[in-house]
Amino acid sequence: MKKYLIFAASALALASCSSDDFLGENPGNVQNATTAINFGGEAGKITRGTKNEGTPAEMLAGQFKVYGVKITNGTISHNVFPDYYVWDVADKNTTSNTSGWEYVGANGASNLGTGKITLTKDQTIKYWDYSATEYRFVAGSPIEAFDYKTSTDKTTGTHITEVKVTGLAGHIEANNTTTALKTDPVYIADPVKVVKDNYKYPVTFSFKRHQSMVRVGLYETIPGYSITDIKFYAYDTNGTTLKASDDNNVILTSATPGYFVGGSNLTGTVTYTGWDTTPSYTFKYDDDTNLTKSKNWYAGKFTPNPKLATTSSETDVATLYGTDKDMSETGYFTVLPTPTATDASPILIKCDYTLTDFNTDETIKVTGATAAIPAAFSKWEANTRYTYLFKISQNTNGTTGDPDDPAGLYPITFDAFVTDMTDKTHGTITTVTTPSITTYQAGSVTDNGIEYKSGTAIDVTVTDANGNVQTLTAGGSNVGSVAVYKFTKAITEAEIQVKGTTSATAETGEVTGNMFTFKPATEGYYAIQYLTTAATAKTPAAYAYKVVYVKAATK
Repeated sequence: MKKYLIFAASALALASCSSDDFLGENPGNVQNATTAINFGGEAGKITRGTKNEGTPAEMLAGQFKVYGVKITNGTISHNVFPDYYVWDVADKNTTSNTSGWEYVGANGASNLGTGKITLTKDQTIKYWDYSATEYRFVAGSPIEAFDYKTSTDKTTGTHITEVKVTGLAGHIEANNTTTALKTDPVYIADPVKVVKDNYKYPVTFSFKRHQSMVRVGLYETIPGYSITDIKFYAYDTNGTTLKASDDNNVILTSATPGYFVGGSNLTGTVTYTGWDTTPSYTFKYDDDTNLTKSKNWYAGKFTPNPKLATTSSETDVATLYGTDKDMSETGYFTVLPTPTATDASPILIKCDYTLTDFNTDETIKVTGATAAIPAAFSKWEANTRYTYLFKISQNTNGTTGDPDDPAGLYPITFDAFVTDMTDKTHGTITTVTTPSITTYQAGSVTDNGIEYKSGTAIDVTVTDANGNVQTLTAGGSNVGSVAVYKFTKAITEAEIQVKGTTSATAETGEVTGNMFTFKPATEGYYAIQYLTTAATAKTPAAYAYKVVYVKAATK
């Protein structure tokens, strides 16, 4: 599944022709004296609620830094753009600026563009040199976050190898102070190689924000009961024991040491490879005292006796997502992507909670309710946003007695959404029962929650309590069989266990690998049925269910 998009946006075209700084042995190596080198770029949009949104200039804070070299006969013959600054301008009517971006200026020129940058050296116009075999370019924003000069062996052989990135920050621990963590956007462009056939055309960069956005919410749908206390589990300081926390923050956990990373004023290294074929880059965080690595990640905090939302589309952020100083106005935290070298592994969410009857004040304590977010949705990619919603409803894998007592009564189901940095992309819903049933539909996430729509395929995966993906079959009488039924009226998982599926219409689907896929044609309530225990001569088959509501798609 693609976790990021390169977004089509207005080009960041850069041009100049105000000097005679030709790049060949003499001006005759330039095919046309007015053929300046131009840049174009597209900034990957992350999410609403950040400082950088709107046009590419706004997302890039009106600035980026370019480093470019010229290759002749297999070796670097000239550093054409040695740490050139690029800034936005309002006018677009000069040869050096046809799309609102400029790079020509004198040393000391200040207050350039909306970023108010200052040049540290003379920057002159550059022209394509047709005696060169190719050009190679890298770029990043903001300017002060990228240091190509201090990179070791930056231009070894025929390659630009690496760059140091500073100023990174991401939420990981609960912040109940009065000061929010400063998480200004940092954008890294894909490296670009331009061969002679493409001279005269703009050098187009694709920028991606090297941060992710994550939000985690709760809502409940139990008639007659309210949640009067909820405690999430976290690994202890030794990272060995998972136990209930004394705080009321939602906590995501991973069994992989250092799976979550965060902190402030962090540094990292971008390594560029593949110049001989298709250039690309990898990123590695530098190990320093500011980098926090943990098995725990803390989301919003709820009051000891919270009034939880009753729908996934609740508009009050604090009711659905809790509170934290690092949280945006739409409930998102800016986080650091999962380290590249770390394999994706399931994220577990475990909690205890109390149900209180509205009328009698009777309380029921549920302990050890656990959800497993599949690995497919748990590795946080750069420039991607994720929403995980937990729904407390009528089935549970927690227990109301001792740990050895049978699990049951009121469960948690959770909605886990994965959204690209544009609007309305990925969404999953997972039951927090054992097994966990996860549904995914592209384009389902809204600003506040999710809405599944007819006409778009829904993918289904099933995991056990440890996040292990189960083998599925379409129909049949063996464990792992999956089917889907459509109800025209609202129904819960618990009601289906009592009433069965005789009043529903069976839908068709197919299994590919370990995923079952079906396409809801019309609006309705769709129940995914998973066979957990095969029938015997003495006992009927047992099933787990997940109900998703599908709205009619608008034209």
